Amino acid sequence: MEFASSLAKQVFEKVKGECGQPSEIEGLKLYASLEKVDLMPIVLQPSICFVLQAEKHVSTGKQTFVYSEDTYLINSVTRPVEASLLDVSQERPYVGFSLAIDQQMVGQLMMEMSPWQQETSSLPQRDFTQSTKMTPAIENVVARLLGLLDSPMDRDILAPSIFRELYYEVLKGPGGGLLRNCVSNHAGANRIAPVVHYIEQNFERNLAIEEIASVAGMSASTLHEHFKQVTTVSPMQYVKSLRLHKARSLLSSGYQVAEVCYEVGYSSPSQFSREFKRYFGFTPSEARSLATTIE
Repeated sequence: MEFASSLAKQVFEKVKGECGQPSEIEGLKLYASLEKVDLMPIVLQPSICFVLQAEKHVSTGKQTFVYSEDTYLINSVTRPVEASLLDVSQERPYVGFSLAIDQQMVGQLMMEMSPWQQETSSLPQRDFTQSTKMTPAIENVVARLLGLLDSPMDRDILAPSIFRELYYEVLKGPGGGLLRNCVSNHAGANRIAPVVHYIEQNFERNLAIEEIASVAGMSASTLHEHFKQVTTVSPMQYVKSLRLHKARSLLSSGYQVAEVCYEVGYSSPSQFSREFKRYFGFTPSEARSLATTIE
């Protein structure tokens, strides 16, 4: 089996055949796959994602973000997407990992960096997700972070400081504005980020556009315009998409159709089945048989 680096081999051996699993370091999740995957719906969490081997595509609306061994992905809000794995085989597997964004740590760093803010290259972003080129500094931090996996003492003592260093290097770079989206409320996507956070925390309820607009402090029509500029869909389309992606994830984990229907906010199983099939092209019952899940 071929590996691009010793780090890729180390992570692959840690995963032990599971596509995605938490590591011994809180917030750090490891991934590996021996098979190419086309357009698997997932719900992407606020995270920084790295590929150690192969290539990954994340698509949302009309946008596709590509990252591989020399790039990384920043995602600042929970959002439904479709993921693909390319350049993967039994001989050369996909290997990667993701780090959940610690909003408190990022916020503390932003305050400490504020006196030098004008000297950083980070500006407010108009999007929630971005693929960014790796830097030697980030590569160094990544190697040291993954090097902690085999030592419980090193993990407990050093992981927080290495997380902090990684966030610091990302904040200094061109994708730093997306980290700010997690804790700030600025122009562009940053104005919409609190709305998305509200939707992700309440999507299972019967949300009305007026309630969502009140969170943004906008009229319903103004929110519709700004939300669609950033996400390419309307607020209510976003609610539906998030519900259906969450439903598919639950179904793939073995939950019953009726249970999932009510869990994601539908009051009518027949309506849930119709909208699910219209969105994905197959029924909820058929989705339960699709066991492959990428996050």
